[in-house]
Amino acid sequence: MSFDKRVLEQDEQRRVATEIALRAGTLQVCEFHGIAFEGSGDLTTAYRVGNSQFSASELGDTFSSRREMTDAIKSAVLDHPADECPACEKHRGEDSAP
Repeated sequence: MSFDKRVLEQDEQRRVATEIALRAGTLQVCEFHGIAFEGSGDLTTAYRVGNSQFSASELGDTFSSRREMTDAIKSAVLDHPADECPACEKHRGEDSAP
């Protein structure tokens, strides 16, 4: 497999894993900036949602195994900022600057 094809597959896995985490509430999207950040942070719920979709063949051939899918979900969640939208946090910090 070529490097470019593998990068595209990884991008697609990350996109799908992020969607699963959003659907599960593990991640949420800022209503003002559209940036995903940690919601409940509950990976177990995201894994359940992903496994349900995997079993129903709703994920196509994005993942070759459940393990690959759960690893992608974990990575997607850990790669997003925790607690709040970073743009909102930055804006709030600017409001309190002297």
